[in-house]
Amino acid sequence: MQSLTNTEESIMNCIWEQNQDVSVADLLQYMKDAYGKSYARTTVCVFMSYLREKGYVAYQKKSHAYVYHPLITREDYRNERVKDLAERCFDGSPVEMIKTVLASCSISDEDKKAIAALVAE
Repeated sequence: MQSLTNTEESIMNCIWEQNQDVSVADLLQYMKDAYGKSYARTTVCVFMSYLREKGYVAYQKKSHAYVYHPLITREDYRNERVKDLAERCFDGSPVEMIKTVLASCSISDEDKKAIAALVAE
């Protein structure tokens, strides 16, 4: 799975959030609402072509617009990114990765309980 740029990842997050086919117009509005970013239509079209080439989305023509749908789930993307991060930064050690995450984040008592429950599983 090829990595995504920050903008490509933002666009994919918008597509995953919509949970339905989306047009470029839908994406433009969602990017503005969710991230406060206003992109030109042509810019989003270029990013959509990159996402198609990387195998993240497919499209079909509906009426006068192209609509896009994800080929990869958010969960699969996250899993691949975490595996890659563990390999690159932590020599493949999930223990070292989790230790670093726990040391670098502020964790509430509620989060600690949830993490303990996950470990217990």
